Amino acid sequence: MLPANPLPDCSKPVQGTEMYPGGGVPFQPDSSCNSVPFKSSNTTCAAPLEVCPPPFVPDLEFASSGGLRNTDDANCGCGCCLPCPQTNAFYKPGILDKGFFISDILKGISAGLSLILVISYIVLPDKLQHPSNLILFAAIAACLFSSAVAPSYGNPSRVQCAANGVTPANSYNNKLCEAQGAYLLFGAISTTAWLSLIIVNLHLHTVWNSNWLSTRAWLAHVLGWIVPAAFAAIAVLTRSIGWNNSSMCMATMESSNALLFAPLGAIVIPSILLHIATFAHIIRVSLQSENSETVSHSTMSSGRAARISHRRHVMNAIRIQWRAAALALVISSCVLVYWAFYLVQGTKTDMSWMSTWQLCIMTGAASQEECGKMFATGHVPNFVFMMIAEMLVSTPGLWIFLLFFKGSIVQEWREKLSGWICCGGRRRSKKQEDEFYVI
Repeated sequence: MLPANPLPDCSKPVQGTEMYPGGGVPFQPDSSCNSVPFKSSNTTCAAPLEVCPPPFVPDLEFASSGGLRNTDDANCGCGCCLPCPQTNAFYKPGILDKGFFISDILKGISAGLSLILVISYIVLPDKLQHPSNLILFAAIAACLFSSAVAPSYGNPSRVQCAANGVTPANSYNNKLCEAQGAYLLFGAISTTAWLSLIIVNLHLHTVWNSNWLSTRAWLAHVLGWIVPAAFAAIAVLTRSIGWNNSSMCMATMESSNALLFAPLGAIVIPSILLHIATFAHIIRVSLQSENSETVSHSTMSSGRAARISHRRHVMNAIRIQWRAAALALVISSCVLVYWAFYLVQGTKTDMSWMSTWQLCIMTGAASQEECGKMFATGHVPNFVFMMIAEMLVSTPGLWIFLLFFKGSIVQEWREKLSGWICCGGRRRSKKQEDEFYVI
């Protein structure tokens, strides 16, 4: 049974030395008790470690240079390195890999289902007109966003780490990481932008009975494609892409506010407020007296007739566009949860606990999991919160598919496939359809 803290209490003297002249003997008189420097060169190590306890691995560069150089000064010392991805070492062994593998599978499913919807909207009739084309473009963006996970499948370390297996990946040492990060950044902002355009269109149509957005398709494409591409280009040009915590590369911690969270906030926050205003209007209108509709048009004022007409318009709009409203609400909630995770957990930079955690591992005082619970908990992202946020942002394409791949699309696909089989892709006559289904 391990004690609550297997490391020595630096505030007390070494046990059994209290009777010595001058009082007890301290553990270390240099005020560095429980501190193990983790830096370069022999000057900080009395002697290189002969055996590196897991999760540490031997430093090959240190061995080949006779102790003159480390593979990575930030993550190596005394002949041992904390391998990339470093965050795995602070949790139960393998648990992060399992969690991110599940989220990667979810991203793959999301990409595949959104691709099915994209193909359906392109091939089937009447789906390329406004406002259906907004769903098409949102599905394309979600497909791109989710498919960015492809390079991470099977071996996420190839995008998480540099070739030496120790240094975290960035734009300078891993071009696959850079490509994935730019692709993911574009997909994230583009998906959010198109879903926000759906919210704007829903508000304009429902509250103001306006098709303003349909006559300005160029503006929608600028916001949905050009602006996200600009942020991705800036990230590449400024070398601001790297691995942080997940199984994928994205904007670095230093640049993530400017390149990801600021544009997401500029898009999401006004959109959510607009969505709330739309629902408030819907609720207010729906609560109006039903009796007003039974009054004869000949006896009511023109203002009252207009209000009744508007109420019917709002109810009809919701009947037609409730899927768009639900999609906007769900995806906005997913983005907010991920944003909350970043603000609460993702900005932790205090590393003062590392030396104590390292000593716990190096001395074999406890297992990796136990050392993590005692010294890393509270300083690294909460595992459950991280997985919830990661799973939610893996589902945009899934939600788009579930809400918009409805029975009518299945029927249209059935009719089109039947036409291809029966008539070489030509539209069948009613007689041909009857004969085909009889067969």
